[in-house]
Amino acid sequence: MENATFSHQVINYLSTLNGPVAYGTIFAVLFACGLGLPVPEDITLITAGVLSSAGSISLPGALIVGYFGVLIGDSILFFAGRKYGRNVFKLPLFRRVFTPDRIQLAEARIQRNAKMICFMARFLPGLRAPIFLTAGVMKVRPSIFILQDGLAAIISVPIWIFVGHWFGENIDPAIKIAKRLQLGLFIALVLVVGIYFLRRRGQKKVAPHQRPQI
Repeated sequence: MENATFSHQVINYLSTLNGPVAYGTIFAVLFACGLGLPVPEDITLITAGVLSSAGSISLPGALIVGYFGVLIGDSILFFAGRKYGRNVFKLPLFRRVFTPDRIQLAEARIQRNAKMICFMARFLPGLRAPIFLTAGVMKVRPSIFILQDGLAAIISVPIWIFVGHWFGENIDPAIKIAKRLQLGLFIALVLVVGIYFLRRRGQKKVAPHQRPQI
């Protein structure tokens, strides 16, 4: 998550909005975050929760706009990768954000396990956008990407919005709690993935017993 000063600037601006303008701005910011814009997505979602707490927008509306804002932004990156292949990294919109090192790291992660990394990428802010774009370039099936990213968003989006809704205008505690939740989610995911791969490795080592032929 970005530093507190920048987070406050984003929150202060978005907190002045209400109604359709607020919904549209939140959606646009989240959409841009999905395309790699260096704006804190989690802070935007927290602000949506703050606005719902103040009555500027509804809580269900915040959840819907937040969910589809991140999912559509992610999907645009993914399908851009599928359509343009590796040439997409040469486009002016992307070449400044997606450095060769980040692309190489994203490719390595996807090659190991497409389903797992498409799910986990939502919880990896620094690698989220390049992983989604690279997943499209590497022709990961759209059904896998949409399902895994959608499931991850169902977990992550409500968490940040409910944090903002719960704390309302008490922004500092909300940001501190959000940072702890982000760290906790990441640790939990690392443990789950570690257990998953250990079990897979164990299953590969245990070969079925075969009776010797006479």
